[in-house]
Amino acid sequence: MQQTPLIQQHRAASAKLIDFAGWEMPIQYTGVVDEYHTVRSKAGLFDVSHMGRLVVGGTGAAGFLQRLTTNNVYGLAVGQAHYSMVCNEQGGIKDDIFVYRTAETEFLLCVNASNRTKILDWISTHHQAADQCRIEDCSSALAQIAIQGPVSREILLDLGAERIGALKLHHACESRLVGIPCFVARTGYTGELGYELNVDAEQAAKLWDRMMETGRARGLKPAGLGARDLLRLEMGYLLYGNDIGEDTTPLEADVAWAVNFQKGDFVGSRALLAQKEAGVRRRLVGFELLEKAVPRHGFKVLSSQSQVIGEVTSGNLSPLLQKGIGLAYVPLPYAEPGTAILIDIRGTGVPAQIVKTPFYRRVSK
Repeated sequence: MQQTPLIQQHRAASAKLIDFAGWEMPIQYTGVVDEYHTVRSKAGLFDVSHMGRLVVGGTGAAGFLQRLTTNNVYGLAVGQAHYSMVCNEQGGIKDDIFVYRTAETEFLLCVNASNRTKILDWISTHHQAADQCRIEDCSSALAQIAIQGPVSREILLDLGAERIGALKLHHACESRLVGIPCFVARTGYTGELGYELNVDAEQAAKLWDRMMETGRARGLKPAGLGARDLLRLEMGYLLYGNDIGEDTTPLEADVAWAVNFQKGDFVGSRALLAQKEAGVRRRLVGFELLEKAVPRHGFKVLSSQSQVIGEVTSGNLSPLLQKGIGLAYVPLPYAEPGTAILIDIRGTGVPAQIVKTPFYRRVSK
């Protein structure tokens, strides 16, 4: 298994380590629910160094990415980021990514750990000399640390972070924390105020330790993949391999807002446009159980007449809402909020209903 530069920090904190996409990663430290509540009320520190980080730079970088991703790269100002997709020719999702414009002619792509090699190969295959850009895999050279939660900004300011006080959502800047250079982005996958820090791999352990030392007084704790999955599910955020894949399109996954048809041709655009004009036949929806139970990935979704209409892609018990919640693809006639459905849990059809996501709405941001 591969290890991040923070493996010793995880072991010292008695983390429970698992194999995640070929990486030895912490699933929890003190406990999934405890870490979840810490992020919702104070702040949690996540190691997300397993994510892939690709740099595309050069005078043709923007045009190249405009052709390879679904969102409008030309609309990004320097220091701004957006959520996007890399699709195949049929409109299927090869990965969901974040694109950061780090300079006028340079971009940073954050891709899922399980898809790093696939996406690197895909964009390299589509790269031509006429594109006038270079592609560089910086995943090993950089570590990525996410601090998420209501007091995350105060902790970074306690650490002397520069330029982050007024940083808006989906914006980024170069900064220094305890003298360590970082590329800090106000992004994350929890729904809370939070930041993601890209730092030289050799400086990652020092930065993590200093962040923990300084943040402990404000309630900062390390958080693992278990809490991260609960937090992202409550926001209705997608998990690649569960909720989306090459057999699903952004329109079916209800993220059409990440597809810009006005920008012209891009890989998959013709198939997606045809699907948009014809109308999708199924859609990813949120649901909540009306009785106390826990829906899990792979459970069958039934109509109120007990006919199989879909399958749970993500599901869990929300610690905050104390309800079973989940995501599933259902035929369009069943996708309307308020529609009654059943979730087959060990042979019992548990009543549920389709709801709008996110399941959790933060009080303030």
